[in-house]
Amino acid sequence: MGVATMIALSTIASASSAQSDPSAKAQPQTVDSVRGPVTGSTRRIGLGGAFVAIADDTEGVAINPASSAVRLPYSWSDWDYGFGVDVAVGAWLPKNDIYNQQHAETPKQAGQSTALFGSVALLVNYRQLGLGVSAEAQHNSAAQADQTQGITSNFAANFGLVHANLAYGFMDGQLLLGAGPRLVGMSFNGSSGNAGLLSTAGIGYEAGVIAKPIFGQYRAAVAIKSPIDAKLPGANGAADSTAHVPWEVALGLAYQFGARPLNPPLRTAKELAQEYRTVAPTKADIKRAEDELFDSYEASQRRYLLVSSELSMIQGGGPVGLSGATALDRPVISPRVGLETELVPRAFRLRGGSYYEPALLAGASSRVHGTGGCDIKLFRWNIFGLLDRFDYWQLSLAADAARAYLNTSFSIGFWH
Repeated sequence: MGVATMIALSTIASASSAQSDPSAKAQPQTVDSVRGPVTGSTRRIGLGGAFVAIADDTEGVAINPASSAVRLPYSWSDWDYGFGVDVAVGAWLPKNDIYNQQHAETPKQAGQSTALFGSVALLVNYRQLGLGVSAEAQHNSAAQADQTQGITSNFAANFGLVHANLAYGFMDGQLLLGAGPRLVGMSFNGSSGNAGLLSTAGIGYEAGVIAKPIFGQYRAAVAIKSPIDAKLPGANGAADSTAHVPWEVALGLAYQFGARPLNPPLRTAKELAQEYRTVAPTKADIKRAEDELFDSYEASQRRYLLVSSELSMIQGGGPVGLSGATALDRPVISPRVGLETELVPRAFRLRGGSYYEPALLAGASSRVHGTGGCDIKLFRWNIFGLLDRFDYWQLSLAADAARAYLNTSFSIGFWH
């Protein structure tokens, strides 16, 4: 992600410059915080970020607000809920360039950088209505060498983004609309002796649409996120700056080959049980209906190949990026594509993808990423009877590699 560190380096560098030259007049500036590498769930990373059209479950809350209304094919009750956690570790390489600033036109050369990413999400559904909340957090640290002044500084930064959205599925869940706010919070600290703790917060909005025809094997989607401008107080007498989180637009299209259905309709056990009787169904009727729905779901889990694509457009906010380098004040485009298949039926799921990371700083070069991931079915444990039917645990892994960049992600969940 690199947002927090990019802002911290730029702001603290500005404060350092003002302190070293008392005659210099501190000028307010807008610090761009465009994100380049893909972050998020292991599935999103493994698919190369091509996720806006197939976003569902807790993994989709932060990607497309409409995803909160997607009812999963193994959900058979009016009410349902989900909870998910993902963790990622960046900068495994001895020499890395997380923020893609190589060749950028700046006198300051960044050294080793690290990034830790984590997310947690909660999803609650009632029929075609969905409420999703997701919180993402990243800790960044970087060493910065100023060749013009002979100063080496260490910086630490924390970046948090909270999404809260409400969505509804119209036409029996074939057209999903969702919207809600997104809140950003940042805090920075420099250990060079010339900058202390800085913090800021801001709010924006996002909306999304997903079209998923019943019994169709494709999905189309659009997600729009408004810009966020948050005031960043100046350090050591420097003028206040603005931390700018840019607007984003993502267009997605996915198609699934094979006999496995992609968009089955919502059918609850209670609805099926009502077909057995002319009066209110009994608990035994509902239990029998659940067994029938489970058997039908298991029979539908055949081989498939899911192809997902996405075109992400982001507006740079300029004019300042990492350590004072010029940020591109124009829209940048990132095409993405991903593939997913169940290589070993009911046991091993494989993903692969690629995406183009455009240069975000003047003089920097773009780079192409290769991604991969998998889901591995593990042991069976129902947590002392709390889980029923879907009680096999699952380990999910993902990796994203590019020039001077390596990010890994993992999560623990349940096999479906």
